[in-house]
Amino acid sequence: MTLLVKDANTTTQPISTQSDVAGNFVPVHAPAAVVGGIATPVGPTTPLPVVNTAGAAAVDGSGTVITGGTAQLLFAGVVPGNGYLVANNSSDTLYVCDVGVAASGGASIPIPAGAVFMTPSGYRPAGAVSLWGSTTGQAFAARRW
Repeated sequence: MTLLVKDANTTTQPISTQSDVAGNFVPVHAPAAVVGGIATPVGPTTPLPVVNTAGAAAVDGSGTVITGGTAQLLFAGVVPGNGYLVANNSSDTLYVCDVGVAASGGASIPIPAGAVFMTPSGYRPAGAVSLWGSTTGQAFAARRW
């Protein structure tokens, strides 16, 4: 059944209803997303958009590998609250790990020369982020937010 609803500021709007378990008419609520000012139904092929409203300004953590072959903490050991990125500005692979101590393998994520590793917005690591490079002086850019 469709009810017509009107207030003093709008034109008549149809509202879909159905009977609840007690036989009362209740509005049918369908989740919707607003695209271009038009509400569209939400479903598996058109999911509700998600916006991270807890974003924070990025804090720089760039530097160089202090001692080749030894892991070092990024961001002075501060755990990023909303994500981070590391860009490898050197000619050798760097490794980053946020679930333990970085090394050349294991749970560490390799970042090839010239590549960037970035977590999705809203990602909070399990622990401090560490970095491993084979050569002293390997340059990297890093940001946390």
